[in-house]
Amino acid sequence: VLLPRSGRLKLTVLSEDRLQMKWKETEGNINGYKVRVKPMAGDSEQEVMLKTKTPKATVGGLSPTKEYTLQVYVLNGSQEALFAKRKFVIEELKNASQTRNNRRNSGAASGKNLTSSGSSAAEHSGVAEATPPPLNTVLTQPGSQFQCDTSAMADIILLVDGSWSIGRNSFKLIKEFLSNLISPFSIGQDKIRVGLSQYSSDPRTEWDLSAYSTRDQVLEAVRNLRYKGGNTFTGLALTHVLEQNLKPEAGARLEAEKLVILLTDGKSQDDANLAAQTLKNLGIEIFAIGVKNADEAELKQVASEPLELTVYNVLDFPLLSSLVGRLTRVLCTRIKEKSPQLSPTDLKISAVTSKSMHLTWSPPLRPPKKYRIVYYPSKGGIPKEVVLDGAVSSLQLSNLTSHTEYLVSVFPLYDTVAGDGLRGVTSTLPLSSPRSLRVSELSHNSMRLSWKAAQGATQYLVLCSAAPDGAEDYTTEVKVAQPEVLLDGLSPSTEYSVAVYAMYGEDASDPASIQETTLALSPPRYLSFSELSHASVRVSWEAASPAVKAHRVAYVSSRGSNAGEVEVPGTATSTVLRPLSSLTQYFISVRSTYDEGDSFPITGNVTTLKVPPPRALKVTELSGNSLRLQWEAVAASDVVVYQIKWSTVGGEKPQELSIAGNVATAVLPGLQKNIDYKISIWAYYKDGARSDTVSVQHRTNSRSPPTNLFVDSETPTSLQVHWTPPDGRIQHYKITYNPVSDAGAQQTVSLQLFCSSVTLQSLLPDRAYKVIISAIHYTGESESTSTTGRTGKCNSQNAHVLHNLLSVSLCGFDMMEAFGLVEKEYSSIKGVAMEPFIFSGSRTFTLFRDTQLTQRTSDVHLFTIPPEHTISILLRLLPETPKEPFAVWQITDEDFQPLLGVNLDPSKKSLTYFNHDYKADLQEVSFDQQEVKKIFYGSFHKVHVAVSHFKITLYLDCKKIAEKPINTLGSISTAGFIMLGKITRTRGPRSGSASFQLQSLQIVCSSVGAEEDRCCDLPALRDEETCPTLAPACSCTSGRPGLPGPPGPPVSSPFHAVYCTHWCCFMLFGHVRH
Repeated sequence: VLLPRSGRLKLTVLSEDRLQMKWKETEGNINGYKVRVKPMAGDSEQEVMLKTKTPKATVGGLSPTKEYTLQVYVLNGSQEALFAKRKFVIEELKNASQTRNNRRNSGAASGKNLTSSGSSAAEHSGVAEATPPPLNTVLTQPGSQFQCDTSAMADIILLVDGSWSIGRNSFKLIKEFLSNLISPFSIGQDKIRVGLSQYSSDPRTEWDLSAYSTRDQVLEAVRNLRYKGGNTFTGLALTHVLEQNLKPEAGARLEAEKLVILLTDGKSQDDANLAAQTLKNLGIEIFAIGVKNADEAELKQVASEPLELTVYNVLDFPLLSSLVGRLTRVLCTRIKEKSPQLSPTDLKISAVTSKSMHLTWSPPLRPPKKYRIVYYPSKGGIPKEVVLDGAVSSLQLSNLTSHTEYLVSVFPLYDTVAGDGLRGVTSTLPLSSPRSLRVSELSHNSMRLSWKAAQGATQYLVLCSAAPDGAEDYTTEVKVAQPEVLLDGLSPSTEYSVAVYAMYGEDASDPASIQETTLALSPPRYLSFSELSHASVRVSWEAASPAVKAHRVAYVSSRGSNAGEVEVPGTATSTVLRPLSSLTQYFISVRSTYDEGDSFPITGNVTTLKVPPPRALKVTELSGNSLRLQWEAVAASDVVVYQIKWSTVGGEKPQELSIAGNVATAVLPGLQKNIDYKISIWAYYKDGARSDTVSVQHRTNSRSPPTNLFVDSETPTSLQVHWTPPDGRIQHYKITYNPVSDAGAQQTVSLQLFCSSVTLQSLLPDRAYKVIISAIHYTGESESTSTTGRTGKCNSQNAHVLHNLLSVSLCGFDMMEAFGLVEKEYSSIKGVAMEPFIFSGSRTFTLFRDTQLTQRTSDVHLFTIPPEHTISILLRLLPETPKEPFAVWQITDEDFQPLLGVNLDPSKKSLTYFNHDYKADLQEVSFDQQEVKKIFYGSFHKVHVAVSHFKITLYLDCKKIAEKPINTLGSISTAGFIMLGKITRTRGPRSGSASFQLQSLQIVCSSVGAEEDRCCDLPALRDEETCPTLAPACSCTSGRPGLPGPPGPPVSSPFHAVYCTHWCCFMLFGHVRH
């Protein structure tokens, strides 16, 4: 570490704000010196710092009246050591230099440490680490006393402790101190005013601020000050200052800054802090000077901030004189700072570029005659000056150095004085460099560079250099006008360094640099595998360059037994490799071919899958003792043979069967009935691999037929058939019947598995019928069982018998019969009329307004509504049908609250089904499609509302309209009522109903069958070719047939109520050609 040596600092004042410093050069190897000039603590002025190689420096822009600390450091590598230190005030240096010159002229001083007689500059020398001489001595020297040159207004109150503890001799030292403190200041009625109060037990005003108007008068008053004596009550004295001395009537000026200088030798006997805080809150600055026994903590409480400038404490009264020099400068500085009328303010530096900046400032309250602007680089440089007229408050600085920090000072110049300088610091911008330099395109022999343009640049210089292996250095230089360049003719796989400069005439910016390596002959990218199977894989990649001519894909198995290579065009991005071996790892490489040769390969590996087994096995029982096994072949083209094995679960000897690989079905013979079999199948592939075994268990079924088949309840037009259901899982029953004499008139119907009886209707009278029944099991159809029965004879000669083929019958309830809407009963019902016309064997009934047809649910024997049901309605709305919603049919509880039903709303032309679901929540499903609106146009329409566990389907005129979700129906109470035409807004048994015409209303316990209805009971929709023909009438006289009678009415509807032995047995009848 370089230790500091004793040296000497020589300071030379060059002008009012410029100082030159020299020192003795240190010994040893050093990197230079750092010079630091710091203003006094608490000063807002920025410090100056610069570096130099030689033992001298010049600093400008300083204030002539401020105190600075000069420090010189020796630089050695990254370390620095303090070499010399000195405090100075430029004004004092000038005064001291003038004094020495006077003494030299009178021969009173030796030539030691003096400037040459011909020197026109003021100089001052001193030992680097020495302290300055006592300030009170300096003040008494003629011509060397510090003067506070300011025209600022200030009101200063001297508050002097006159207690007994001071003593008369010490009080004389206090008066001498006060005189020296007051002497540097310009005292006048429009400048600085000074008042004084002496305090002890009680304060006493010695003279007010307005008492004296000159410095001599004030100094004379100080000399005549009489010692008071008493105790120390500082708080009371501070209150006295506020209430007496700083009042306008005592000479205090509103616009003047106010300072209180407290001098005491002891601790206050009352609370001084509260009174001091009151003064400070009013903006009055307090300086506290302690002597001897003064309480320093109390001084700091009383004084204003910053304490390092406002608190002073000495051990005894003779030492007070040592405070004069520093305190007068601090007071002068504070007065100037508080009174900025001689200094410009608000320096703003704007429009900063690399070569210029614009300065603006606010003039002082007192306009100067001129301004002197000093500016120079903060790291060293020759200061430059500009002098402006005092009416100007802005300046454009030009021809600056780019990317350099500048110190700027603005000094107001008056006739006899220079105001304090206004200082600022800012840096010029660097010459704009290219930004965001990037490689936008890169290949094996070129790269394209682009960047963001630099504003003001005239062109760009691009330097590209590299040193390819085994070759000489390669450097190229390109000048371009636009912010991009294509560098071609480069070598593959070579790293290049590129620097781009923005040119501004002959000046160049800092470069933007980038390093990039040209591509090798680019291999493909993003190798991936897809469509992987046991025998193939798709290999995909992305071409790296449009210059690729072809791609070569090579593969080899991990055992090396299977290898190959495929070449595809350069535009291809994938290929399928086959045939491969299953469960084998393959190493795959893809390389691109260029005119210059092949690229490096991109490689990967993949393992083929295991061969897949057959799937989706399905077993179907055939007649006799055989089964059909079917499966789905996943990879049939690769399968050589399927092997099938089956045996009983009990462990009998298995049987096997081989099937060719292109077949996906097989018949297994020789099986026993009602036995559990395990059937297994696997596949052998071309590469010798065997798939996993897939098995299924199946129990053969005897498919037993129904038993105890018999016929009873014969009528002229119907027979009732009964049977005992067989064992096993049954889907439904198939019943075939025909007259014994006419086998060609055979008809077949299907019946749900829950029924064990059925009524065959619309039969011919007095005919023998053969009935055949079989059970349709899940495993197939059983053998059939047959019997015969005969219909009854006609009881009347003129009886007409409906003769038609039964199309569809369903178990359920005929609401027309339940409400008496039949030909024999309707006349007893008030408000109901039967229309004279008839079609399809059914009458039409008109329900007039407020008829309110109501039946108890229990009287209709409607014990429950199953979750799956269909409501079938054939109706017509009349012109007098009300426009408000009504329920065509509904079930209510005992309080007539609706539980289930179908509503029509003529105003909205919509149909709504409602019920209560399994959670007892009301749910409504509405339909308002365009087709639904037809119901409200005055014609007959047939409506099916088919409800299942999860959905509801609306059919209109045998056409499916819409399907919507719905929750499962809950339990419906049978303790209430069933109502027709109920107005929905009303309640009660006689509260109002709608008028409309009704031809049929049936509740069927199934959600299927509606799609089979062909609407043969609607004249506009009846198709004579597909609808059942009308049955002929018959008459029986003397056992001989008579003349043919007129055709009878057709079957009224594909839906007929069939009353079974229990609720919810239904039949879905199909048609068989005669």
